Amino acid sequence: MNEEYLWDRTGEPDAETVRLEQLLGGLKYSGAPALPRKPRSAWWFAAAAAIAAGLITVPLLFRGPVTTWQLPNGSYVRAGQIIETSQQDSRIASDANGEVTIDPGSRFRLVAANDREQRFDLQRGAIHAMIWAPPGRFVVDTPSSKTIDLGCSYTLAVSDNGTAMLTVDIGWVAFERNKVESFIPAGAACVTRPNKGPGTPYFTDAPAALTDALARFDISGDPAALETAVAASRRRDALSLWHLMIRTHGAERGEVFDRFASLVTLPREATREGILRGDSQAIDAAWDALALGKTGWWREWKRQWQ
Repeated sequence: MNEEYLWDRTGEPDAETVRLEQLLGGLKYSGAPALPRKPRSAWWFAAAAAIAAGLITVPLLFRGPVTTWQLPNGSYVRAGQIIETSQQDSRIASDANGEVTIDPGSRFRLVAANDREQRFDLQRGAIHAMIWAPPGRFVVDTPSSKTIDLGCSYTLAVSDNGTAMLTVDIGWVAFERNKVESFIPAGAACVTRPNKGPGTPYFTDAPAALTDALARFDISGDPAALETAVAASRRRDALSLWHLMIRTHGAERGEVFDRFASLVTLPREATREGILRGDSQAIDAAWDALALGKTGWWREWKRQWQ
């Protein structure tokens, strides 16, 4: 279709536009003499009335380029399109990137799709993503953080208050907001909150005492909660302790480091003094002691999403 049809009705309309015009016909105001036609204004006013009446959704009006993502009916999702689900789930898939199942009651928007990134916005609800695009290419914004896929399968849920929960099944995912980062491996979860950003990741089998304390510390910075989290950590929970080390300072960082050092075998570069002063090489060396992969891989992928 010639898109100028939307403004001055030249060219041939497609079937969707014809259907839309028929649907909006009953909304036409006829109580006063017709004014000189201004096609662009008329379209915008009709569109606004239709949106207010709940007859159509924004995706039909503001459509960007067609992408490789397809809906179950075979139609291609366009950049800017919003997918809203009510009683049933939906699914989009791209041979080059992955597939995403969208739970009922969700609002999910495709922001942009190009060679550099596949970017979405989950405003509410939940998605289940299986991604095989190159690491760092599939990004989902939430109200409090962006979610960067590092080659994985995961579930992301956003509540009505904007809090989001991420659970990773395969691979790795990163949360990032204002230079605060959380790295979540398979078997782990993380919460991100409005005005707070990414919380401290934890494995899903972590003791309740630890997860409860992490939530309190992430929200309020309560020193007692930090002390409880440190004491409740197992060897496996050194993942959480590493994140706590880079989010604390002074004596609190020293407390976290001491527990961390008692649970893992540290390389000589990861000295207490280096950690306390925030030396990046010491912090990276401490990460490597987790045996969850070297720091080099996520440093490289981080450059791709910045």
